[in-house]
Amino acid sequence: MANAIEAITGKLDLRPKNTGGGSLRPPKGSRGFAILRVGKISGMGKVAAAAQHNLRERETLNARPEDASRNIHLAGAKTADEVLELWKDRAPDKIRKNAVHALEYIVTASPEKMAAMGQTKGEEYLRDAFAWIEEKHGAENILSAVIHIDETTPHLQVMLIPIDERGKLNARGLVGGKAQLSAMQTDFAERVGRNHGLQRGIERSGARHEDIKSFRARAIAVENLSITLPERATGSLGVFGGETAAEYHQRLSRVHTEALKTVAAGYDGLLNAKDNEIENLTYKLKDAENLQTDTELKLESERQRRHLVESAYILQNQDEDVREQHIAEFQERYLSACAHLDRTTISIIDQMLEDVGSTGYWHVEQERLAAHEEREAEMQASRDQARSYHPDNERDDGYSR
Repeated sequence: MANAIEAITGKLDLRPKNTGGGSLRPPKGSRGFAILRVGKISGMGKVAAAAQHNLRERETLNARPEDASRNIHLAGAKTADEVLELWKDRAPDKIRKNAVHALEYIVTASPEKMAAMGQTKGEEYLRDAFAWIEEKHGAENILSAVIHIDETTPHLQVMLIPIDERGKLNARGLVGGKAQLSAMQTDFAERVGRNHGLQRGIERSGARHEDIKSFRARAIAVENLSITLPERATGSLGVFGGETAAEYHQRLSRVHTEALKTVAAGYDGLLNAKDNEIENLTYKLKDAENLQTDTELKLESERQRRHLVESAYILQNQDEDVREQHIAEFQERYLSACAHLDRTTISIIDQMLEDVGSTGYWHVEQERLAAHEEREAEMQASRDQARSYHPDNERDDGYSR
């Protein structure tokens, strides 16, 4: 029986050097993991759909409608429309086409541990988790935060807009890649989970995963599994010390139960390993997509920079009458692109424009700042004048104080 089971589950080796730092997960019932997941949402349509799910504005198949009123709203919007309005209020003016529009955190614990906590302690854990997320990202960036009681395992779902300290959408800078996500899991487990008797889950980087061939071999072994049942103890001369039928059936049940537990533990470990592997691949794919996007943006910026410099050079060397026809159009294109150009490029093009008797970015910017300061001064003068004629400043005898 042992050999048959090992063919399915593999021989359990508890030495860390042979398991990548760990072994199969503890059996269900003894787990106490703090679970934290964060996902990226791109596109306002998906943000709206996620908000409708979280705020129960659409049918949720795995939720109990009769318990929806028990869900706890912690912060942010209470409807999907309000979520979109909050997002628009916080969003920057310029947004990349492929930007991550929102981050969504899901926090819970191992199902058996959440059940053991009970409603009060479980709610305390999820509220502490929300405080950790709020501290990490800022209360002003929270779009919605809800504790869902209407599903099998209570959990917290928080949606937020990923605004960095510069006021830009920057999901990658806030949650990062594999190393930063792993550090975040550790920080959450230490600062929140530990206070509620929870521990950090097994790190993805420590797991060694089987290849597909080995995994299929185990699946085939299940179909061919045969368990040799123990013989019934008959005792001396078949009479003394023997087992009763009830005792023998009880022993057979224990053998079957242990075999099934071992098989289940093996499959549970394999499935968790595959889940982690898929999650790793997902993060790698996202990182690759982000890298590709950043590279494309840099290439486009470089193409634009070179094109402007070349256009300025051509403009500088054109005949004066031809140049006058094109200079206004070039200036408009150049000034609209200056926010994305480096200082050196701006200085070069400004010098070319000045050489042909035109004005560059820095000259225009100085004029704009001067005009702004002049408007501010005029407005301040108007306010001062309005205060000087305020009725409170007049005495009853008609003379100014």
